[in-house]
Amino acid sequence: MKLSVKMVLIFSAVMLLGLLILSSIVTRSSVDGANAFTEARFRNMGTSIQRDLELDFNMMEMTLQEQIENTTFMAALNQIVRDDSEEQEMALAAGKTAVTQLNQSPLVDAFYRVTFYTRDGVFLTTFVDAVDRNYQLLTKTDEAREKIAALTWLDQADETLEPVFLSPHTDIFPSHRTVQIYGVAQQIQYHGKTIGYLEVSNQSEALSRIHEFIDNADVCVEAIFDNGEKLFESQSVSWEWPSTLQQEEFTVVEMPDGVPGRQVYYTHLDELNLGLYISQDSAVNERNNGRLRLSIFQSASYIMAPALMLIILVSLGLTHSINKLSKKVKQLPADSVLHQDDAVRRMLTTVTSPRDRETYELEQSFNQLMQRLQESAANELSLREGTLQAQLSALQTQINPHFIYNTLNIISAKSMESGNFDVIEICDQFAQMLRYSTDTRSRTATMAEEIENVRNYLMLAKARYEDNLEFTIDVPESLGAITVPKLTLQPLVENALNHGFDGTNMLRKLSVTGQDKDGTLVLEIRDNGTGFSEEMLQSLCERIREIEEGKVSIEASGGHIGLINTCLRLYYYSQGKMHISIRNDRGAVITITMPTKKQTRPDAQKEARASSGFLQR
Repeated sequence: MKLSVKMVLIFSAVMLLGLLILSSIVTRSSVDGANAFTEARFRNMGTSIQRDLELDFNMMEMTLQEQIENTTFMAALNQIVRDDSEEQEMALAAGKTAVTQLNQSPLVDAFYRVTFYTRDGVFLTTFVDAVDRNYQLLTKTDEAREKIAALTWLDQADETLEPVFLSPHTDIFPSHRTVQIYGVAQQIQYHGKTIGYLEVSNQSEALSRIHEFIDNADVCVEAIFDNGEKLFESQSVSWEWPSTLQQEEFTVVEMPDGVPGRQVYYTHLDELNLGLYISQDSAVNERNNGRLRLSIFQSASYIMAPALMLIILVSLGLTHSINKLSKKVKQLPADSVLHQDDAVRRMLTTVTSPRDRETYELEQSFNQLMQRLQESAANELSLREGTLQAQLSALQTQINPHFIYNTLNIISAKSMESGNFDVIEICDQFAQMLRYSTDTRSRTATMAEEIENVRNYLMLAKARYEDNLEFTIDVPESLGAITVPKLTLQPLVENALNHGFDGTNMLRKLSVTGQDKDGTLVLEIRDNGTGFSEEMLQSLCERIREIEEGKVSIEASGGHIGLINTCLRLYYYSQGKMHISIRNDRGAVITITMPTKKQTRPDAQKEARASSGFLQR
């Protein structure tokens, strides 16, 4: 099968799979988003309806409380109940007083009716209009007693002194029309005795305002008291909701008897003992989700056709360029031809078009590789010559120290003949330093070896400066086996001696001290020289900080390059464990700190001391 056909099939399969996966993801996300939006709608509707109902019933409760706390009103009601005379003049006067108190309340005007009655047929009510007044129910009549006794909530009110919320029921007072009302009633007591019931009610038609919160005709809202009585329903339904619904739960409820399932949001108004159900036929949501899925897959199919044509064109274009590049690669010359500039120049001719960017860049990379191959072939001879030169230099590094040792032996022998033992000691110390510094078998040494090397250097310097140099070395023998990078101390001591006194002819004092502080080796090189200038000290501290942060480049300017190079070497060979700090304290002070690590060779100090006697007498 041709490469172009393979590419078309592979790219088409990948595109189809990608579109299917992407469409599924988008569909799932969109459906989840639509469900989340439906849930958010229901929650918003529930919150709005809940606030409206709570405000309505709270106002009714406030009206009840206001009248109960009105002593004049309560005294008048008590008088109405107690007056059992035939004329009932006192009862009529008390009734007028009670009505006056009701009419003075602005809260009462907000409701359809406020009524007081007893089981004996005594009642007092606010009249809605003149017609209502003419058709009023007569107090203390058998008709009044019968209608009041028919009120189902009286027994519930007798069981508590708290307000009782009333579901829609027929107003018992107007005889010329039927009015459905709902409201709040409460048993009222005067001086600890029950005197009757007080009811604040509104027409059930007022609950139609809840329709304003419903945003779709498919949505049904039901408000049901805990005793099963309905306060409101936006549609005539006969559904029975399961008792397992949780507070503020949004779910799908399967309905019995083949009724389609419903999406329902449930919340409970604890203050009103009222359950609020907002539901919608699940089929509505499924239809919406189905249309959404169809729209997404149609969009995917519209993308697929032009994408397939583009895949074919791109595959053919890529194959054309790759075929050219393949022919070029097959003409790759043999190794012997790489030395011929003309052959390589022909291979570097570009055969692909820059418009095929990937293939063009691949060819450019191939051309660069060919150039590198040519350069590698050209450098092969130079590399061989460099290897021979390196071997020669290695031989020279072995010959030169031996030549120096032999020379020192001759000087020492001549000095011994003349009895000049100072020269013998100088030669011995110099030879020990030379042997120590040129031994490349190890990059580490023990502290004892380092101290011995520094002592040899200072003794040589003492021979030069004589009485102008005083030095002390105070490092406990217990630290002698600690492993440190080789040439840790001598370069720093040399820097202090050569640069710390600024050419002044003064008594030079140097001290090298060491101690172990809780597992940390602390070395200090101190001189009594002129110290560092503030600018130089700040610059050196900054350079050391950069070294410890991994910025190891060393510039060829700035002063004290040898000191910086020493710091870099010590930090590198200690693998970042050795830290150096510089300060001025009546001279320059260099402090080295690192964790202590015992030398693995227990006889290292003995070997170091034995190697010092190099002279063959």
